[in-house]
Parts: sequence; structure tokens; C-alpha cells
Amino acid sequence: MLVNEMELKDLVGRRFVTDSREVKPGDVFVAIKGNRVDGHDFAHQAVQAGAFAVIVEKDVSLPNQVVVPNTVEFLGMYASKILEKFRPKIVGITGSNGKTTTKEIVSAVLSAEIPTFKNEGNLNSEIGLPLSIINSYRGEPVVVLEMAQRNVGDIEYLCKLFPPDIGVLLNVGSAHVGVVGNVENIFKGKWQIVENSKQALVNFDDKRMRCEKCKYFGTKGGNYVLKERRFDGKNTLLTFETHEGEFYYALPGFWPKAMAISVLVAFAIADMLDILFNPVKLLTFKPLKGRFNIYRLGKAFIIDDTYNASYESFRHGIEEIKEHFPRPAYAVVGAMKELGEYSTYYHQLLSKLLEEIDGVIVYDKEPESKDIAPNNLLFRSEKEDEIVKFIKDKILVSEFSGTLYFKASRAVELDKIVDKLLEGLNI
Repeated sequence: MLVNEMELKDLVGRRFVTDSREVKPGDVFVAIKGNRVDGHDFAHQAVQAGAFAVIVEKDVSLPNQVVVPNTVEFLGMYASKILEKFRPKIVGITGSNGKTTTKEIVSAVLSAEIPTFKNEGNLNSEIGLPLSIINSYRGEPVVVLEMAQRNVGDIEYLCKLFPPDIGVLLNVGSAHVGVVGNVENIFKGKWQIVENSKQALVNFDDKRMRCEKCKYFGTKGGNYVLKERRFDGKNTLLTFETHEGEFYYALPGFWPKAMAISVLVAFAIADMLDILFNPVKLLTFKPLKGRFNIYRLGKAFIIDDTYNASYESFRHGIEEIKEHFPRPAYAVVGAMKELGEYSTYYHQLLSKLLEEIDGVIVYDKEPESKDIAPNNLLFRSEKEDEIVKFIKDKILVSEFSGTLYFKASRAVELDKIVDKLLEGLNI
């Protein structure tokens, strides 16, 4: 219900926000009831800050309120109507790991040839994705959307609002298994992007991913194959294979396997959309913060992979360290979150995995890390300063020429330790 004869057209072109502290004059404030905070309690504060309108689910006695049955669903439908007006080609991307990086790489490739919209940062939920579209979409003919899942049904909900012409499923692992319930449910939820897309692009290397409308990327077979990845000390050399033959690319710097796969996905999407694959923007592409950022310290390497963590992403990281970086190799690690009843199991698996390198330092900020107990444990502490001191005194000594790898879930805030070390070393 719209009150005071305010029309939806009056909201067009205005910035939508869900945090009353961010309201600026002319904005539209959307009151969302969360688990801890109810946005309706801050509607008056938003108006005092200059909100043009407040979207609410109940009467809050404001002259510029817009009352709707559900504010989250209103956001989604409003954003959906915006896309319907322009009818762009929509690429939806999901997976347990690598969604944001893949979205950035795909949009970089496509935008070199055609105006392309991407959702901002990791605004990939039923709230963040519509907000990104409402606030930033300007009619681009191609839209690349990262879609996140916390519960089964989330992907289907987003796909109904923003139906993908191509739905991409990168991988399915253990991330958020404690929320979803089990790995089978994770797969069921992620597979909804295939079920709700006109075409699908999925990972051939995962035997569970098979369907009639699917095209495949992978390393073991499929329509688009990463046949070779080689680092020559300066560039990463990639060889892609399709039914049309082999394609060769050289990208500056070291590109981990996961990022090389993201480039392959971009190659496949460009082909499926009949757009020239133009990698020019990849020549200056920088990994997002906390996604395998590499820093040189003389002959040594510091690798910041702290953005997030699952057992699978840990395994990929350790494989990269073993194959491409100098020994001794040490890992500074913390807990993997949202694993629920599977937490002990996956942290024990991680302990075995970490024994493949030369030593481990555990930052015990979160309780789950107590189950990280590899035989090559060097030091552990719940205090940030003690971890920093140990690394400086025992690892990063003048003659160190190995590798120091940092990884944990975001809640651990291991990135703060990395930042302290880099600041102190003037890197």
C-alpha cells in the first residue's frame, strides 16, 4: 500500500539505503527487520537525516512512509522491474568459492567489448543484490550478478527476480555447511541456478554437475578446458582448449589456478554470448584484497589469502604454495566458521592438510581453532600481538627466503595481523 499518494515513480533515481546512519538528503530508507535490529526503530532518525521516503511494513506515523507487505521482497521486485525495462543479458554466478573474483574477471572481459554492469563488491544477497541494481544499474546491455546462498532456496529466489540467460556454477564445497545442514543441501541449493537459467555453465570436474542444457568448463574435459597453466617467473601462460582448437594467453604476474579457472569461465561466457573475448583489462587486473595477494620481501613471499576460508579453499592454497613457492613454507591460520556440527571434522582434516608444509602458527581468536592441531605446530595464541611478535622474531628473520601464507575465515580478522606485518616491513 502506498500512502499520501506517493508514487513509485517518485522513487526513481534515488539512492536506497538500509542503514539509517548512512542516509543523506534525498535518499530512500528501507526498514528491514533483522535478527538483532529492527530498521523500523530508526525510521524517524532516517527522516531527520533527510530521507525522501521510508519503506516500511507497518505504520510508523511518518508523512513520507511507504507501507509494503515485506520490505525485502519490495527491494527485490523494485530492482527486478528496473532490469525488465532494459532487458539485458543476465549472467548469474554462484559457487562455494571464488564467486566475487570470477564476477570481477568476467565483467572485466565483457566490458572491454560491451557496456557491462556488475553488482558492487560482495553485495550478493537478497538485500545487497537488489540494492546494487537499484543504486548503480544504468541500462547496460549485459549484467553480471554474483548470487550467494546461506539457505536452500536463496539462489532460486534471486533467479526468479533476475532470471539468468547463463547460470554459472563454479564449485560446491563445505562453506556454510553448518547453516545449510549438509553438503547435499549445499549442492541442491547451488544447483538451483542451473534449474532456473536458460543456459548453464558448470564445472566438468565435478561429476555431480551434468544436465542437458549444460555447457562445461574444467581441467579434465568439457567444452572449455584449461589445458595448461605455467608461470615463467614474470607471466602466467594459459592454454585453453575448445572444439575450435587451442587458445594461448599470457597474463602478467602469478595467477593461481582458481583465478585461471575464472578467466576460462569468462572465455566461455564471452563465447556463449557471441562477444569477442578481449583480455586487455586482465593485463592490469589486481586480485581483490585478501584473495591470494602476493608480497615480496627480498627472496621471501608473504601471501594474504585471508578474505575467507573453507577446507576446499585451504587445499587449493596449500597446493599453490607447494607447487610454485619456495620452502620453507609456513602457514598462519585461524578458524573456519559456519561449519556447525561438522566443525571438528573439517578442522581435523585441515590439520592433516597443513602437515604437508613446514610449520603452522594458529591464531586462536575463535573457539573452533582449538581443533587445528597439526604435528608441525610451531606456535599458537589468542593474542594478536603475540602472533605478530612470534612471526617477526622466529620467521621473518633476515635470512628467511621461504613463504608465509595467511588464511582464515573473515571473522578471525587475520588480515589485521597481515597489515601489521606489512606496515612494519614497509612493503
